[in-house]
Amino acid sequence: MSQPPVEPEVPPQPRFRRSMPAVRGRRTILLVVLLLLGAAAAVWYFFASPRLLFTNELAAPVRLAADQQTPLTLAPGQTVRLATPRGRATVALWELVRPFSADGRPMGSEVRGSVVVRGPSGTIRRSARARGTDADYFAPLITNASEDLLRVTVNSGLEGSLDCGCAVRPGARRVFIGYYPLFQNSTVRATAGNRSATFRDLGASVITPDGTIGLRFDAKDLR
Repeated sequence: MSQPPVEPEVPPQPRFRRSMPAVRGRRTILLVVLLLLGAAAAVWYFFASPRLLFTNELAAPVRLAADQQTPLTLAPGQTVRLATPRGRATVALWELVRPFSADGRPMGSEVRGSVVVRGPSGTIRRSARARGTDADYFAPLITNASEDLLRVTVNSGLEGSLDCGCAVRPGARRVFIGYYPLFQNSTVRATAGNRSATFRDLGASVITPDGTIGLRFDAKDLR
């Protein structure tokens, strides 16, 4: 009795399977590409949007407010970059932070200005300066080399006369007493009792970008 023929066994076909490292590598590349695209879009939006580059060129802090944002206080020489909304004008307002005298009164004049950002893109550079379109200002820095307290009056005898409301103590050096209107014949007078000394015609002497000028009062000057 013959045996039935035996058919040869067919080996199972291997199934195709992606390796996990290959899948993860492709996902990583895709994620990197998406991040690069997002970063490029953010950079383009930032540089395409209008922005204000503002510098404080005064010798005292200024307060800057723009587009209903929280006001910023900028130290002398500090620069800040502000992004502004596209499609509409933005007004930025700045004002000098005035020093206070011993009795709590602000010294000097109010110094302020405004900047209007209208362009659809690009950077607008503006600054708080002692010399403006409306008026010029200067900041006398008082050194008291006498033995008396000095009371200082700026522009004494002129229309813009202002008493600093302060008493500069003996030995004090380069005391900042605020900003005052600058004219060709501007004066700064220091008084000690019945004696006084005055610097006159300071307009041509104020040459620093921040409008400061150092003034020294010695005992021999008080008469």
